[in-house]
Amino acid sequence: GSREGFWGSLTPPVRRFSVAGDSLTVAGVDYGDQGRFRCRAWTPLDAAEAEAELRVVGRPGPVRDLQVLELGERRVRLSWTPGEEHNSPVE
Repeated sequence: GSREGFWGSLTPPVRRFSVAGDSLTVAGVDYGDQGRFRCRAWTPLDAAEAEAELRVVGRPGPVRDLQVLELGERRVRLSWTPGEEHNSPVE
């Protein structure tokens, strides 16, 4: 039988993949690697294919343009521009 892994429409370097039993692991992923992933396996008798969406999640990036709008005795009002979400939005 054979197995193929495709990243979008490109085949990535083989060292990023490891296959153990029925599991396919993609190593060293980064935010630029996000997208659809398709895996295909076949034998002379049958074939199977599965797709998944790879989403890399990380901590949000630092805020920008932090400003103190009001400063009171027991409170403060701030304003900022959010950093990159990295698929982990601050709510």
